[in-house]
Amino acid sequence: MFQDLRDNVSLYKIPEKAPEYFIKPFDNLYLSILTLDPQVNQLFNPSTAGGGSGASSGTQQMYGDRASQYINGYMVTEEGFITLPILGQVAVAGLNLLEAQERIKQRAEEYLKEPNVKVKVLNFKINVTGEVQSPGLYYNYEGSLNIIDALSMAKGITQYADLQNVLVIRHNEDVTKTYNLNLTDKSVYLSDVFYLQPNDIVYIKPNKYKRSNENNNIYSLILSTVSTVLVAATLIANY
Repeated sequence: MFQDLRDNVSLYKIPEKAPEYFIKPFDNLYLSILTLDPQVNQLFNPSTAGGGSGASSGTQQMYGDRASQYINGYMVTEEGFITLPILGQVAVAGLNLLEAQERIKQRAEEYLKEPNVKVKVLNFKINVTGEVQSPGLYYNYEGSLNIIDALSMAKGITQYADLQNVLVIRHNEDVTKTYNLNLTDKSVYLSDVFYLQPNDIVYIKPNKYKRSNENNNIYSLILSTVSTVLVAATLIANY
């Protein structure tokens, strides 16, 4: 990777700042509203019931796996709203996370005293497959994720990875676009898909050595089968 980088080379504004994520319909959001009133906190944050270490264990119980996140998160409707206790419907689609926090905080201030609001996306997932050590779905809660971090989440590449021809597939509403990246070159920093988006697919293609190795295995299997048949035929004939 990055074969064209040399020692003591400064790359200015590479990569660019990570793009902001804007909430979309059907996103699943984690939402926390905390105030000075413990009873109000339990209404908006059931995981805080009991306080102390119980708050941490409660959060883990409610959001520690995919099923719990789906059940306990706030789903954005097709029209772009989430529905909150007391506060009612709040339009969040099209806002970034900070804007959504501010809008919910303004609504909460109509009913609550000094609310502290936090919003995160629970369904920021990518699919890393192909020549990686651990292919699968990976979730991100940091707000941005680049392709290098994604490969690290998949425990790196295999010895058969074709780093000059990495494929990223991105779905945007009713359009699917494909991008080819060369991870051996610093130009990857300038790619539109250096920073990944939710539901991106990263496919590390096999190189020519794996294809050659697979062909050799097929030829070996064929020769082994033919040899076995010939030996069996000879034994039958002698018998």
